[in-house]
Amino acid sequence: MTSGHPIDLLMMASQILEISTPRPLDAVVGGGDPDSSRDDFLASLLDFDSKETTALLHAFLALLSDVATAAEIHSELERRRWRLPDWIPEMGSIEIGESIEMAHILGDGENVAVEARWPSGRVVTILVYIDHNMGTAVKDAFPAVESLASIRSAYLENADADSTVTVIDPADARARIEQAIEMGERTYPPFVSQTWPGCRSLVEFVTRRLPVGGVGFERPSWTEAERRGLARDFFDSPSGSPLADDEDARDIIDMLIWFACDYGPGDPLRWSPVSIEILFVDWFPRKILGDAAYMQGMPEAAQALVRYAHDERGIPEHLTIETLHAMDHWEAEYRRAVADRSGPFGLSRAPSGGLGIDPLLDGPIEEYMLSVFAEQAGGRDVLDSLSDAPLPDEAFDWSGIPEDIHERVGEVLGLVDRCSDELLDVEYRTIARRLLARVAAGDPQIFRRKARSDYAAAALLWWIGKANDLFWKIYVKDLMAWFGIKQGSVSQRAETMRRAVGFDPYRTRVEVLGDPKLLHSTKRRSMIEARDRYVERLKADED
Repeated sequence: MTSGHPIDLLMMASQILEISTPRPLDAVVGGGDPDSSRDDFLASLLDFDSKETTALLHAFLALLSDVATAAEIHSELERRRWRLPDWIPEMGSIEIGESIEMAHILGDGENVAVEARWPSGRVVTILVYIDHNMGTAVKDAFPAVESLASIRSAYLENADADSTVTVIDPADARARIEQAIEMGERTYPPFVSQTWPGCRSLVEFVTRRLPVGGVGFERPSWTEAERRGLARDFFDSPSGSPLADDEDARDIIDMLIWFACDYGPGDPLRWSPVSIEILFVDWFPRKILGDAAYMQGMPEAAQALVRYAHDERGIPEHLTIETLHAMDHWEAEYRRAVADRSGPFGLSRAPSGGLGIDPLLDGPIEEYMLSVFAEQAGGRDVLDSLSDAPLPDEAFDWSGIPEDIHERVGEVLGLVDRCSDELLDVEYRTIARRLLARVAAGDPQIFRRKARSDYAAAALLWWIGKANDLFWKIYVKDLMAWFGIKQGSVSQRAETMRRAVGFDPYRTRVEVLGDPKLLHSTKRRSMIEARDRYVERLKADED
């Protein structure tokens, strides 16, 4: 009451209404039985005549859509004679201003913002974030004691070129918010934040003042013929042609198009780090059944489809890189999920028991990407001082390698050198020589066991390629074809090598080498460019 603005009182009333109003999922989430608690609470306010209860009754009168209850409150307030700040009796008298939509090119979700003003001139803007990946439902909402013009100006000042602000018809704003609230009522587990669903009644209070007759979100509709045409165009493209003769890959692409069309935003030519996480950690392991070779082929097919899709949509390259990095980040968890058939539907789930959403991805993508690059470089201080100077042509270092394994190591070295010369370049040859020396010195037993040298060489270069984004430029199959072996047979060999140099395969990602001496100059250059861009964005946000 002493704040001088209606928003605190309205938020308090909104939170009370939310806790005491029955919702469809209450029985599922164990929310108790609030059937009569709202009426009981209102009755206590009506019975207890004080300045504070009178102010709270004014807030309830503004927020409630129940005509009969509103009439009962109004009748009681007419009887009371407390002297209240002028703005309290006027809380329900708002005028609606402009409505805008703030969105991002990848289409994960958008903010719908609506401005409201009271007769006193006080203003509030309601911001509602609607998540398309989780069914076009309200994920968060809150009131801001600022004008819409101020919020739009601040957003445009800090947003990158991939974000847009659009004025929308107020009726459309109402239709979209109501549609998303309704979907949220049927979403399990429900979204909860510091302010949502606590501010739901406040959001609905503002939304009810918007005109009716608007158009809600219209999901893109892809016919079966259009989906087949997309798959055909993909396999005819440079990205898809290497997979065109692989029957499993053709079927997997159909599954990925199904996911993209029927789940999330509904556009199979638009992929984001969030949609990749849902695909890898939840949807594909849970929905799709296939043998081990089939399931293990999904990441490569998805990588090719993302490259093709973003090319077709003209998505900026840095967003494609972020999406592919998310794919690398979740690949190990995906492979564990499809290998362990112990969870629901015979498949394992994320450790959290839910979708396994990474907290870093729920925060700024800039912080997430910087943490990924820091891990790849060997620390944030190393990332900050990273150079993109090309690695030198360097001889193999035999020091520290037991003499009895020289012959076997030499066989692997010869294969690595020839493959680097014919398929890769001098820098990759230097990286492979350095890493092979570390593996041989770290665990000589690897080279004392009976095993094929071509598999060892292929596994080493596969590991290096994953860590250096090589397979964004060539396909894993191209590398394996040089050795004449199949892809699925090298990952276990690579894990043995990773243990030899101190990596825990279950705690560190396969694309991590943790040393700039093992990173190609093109990889380091892309990390430096991205680092500078993300640091600049974070500084702009702080300002």
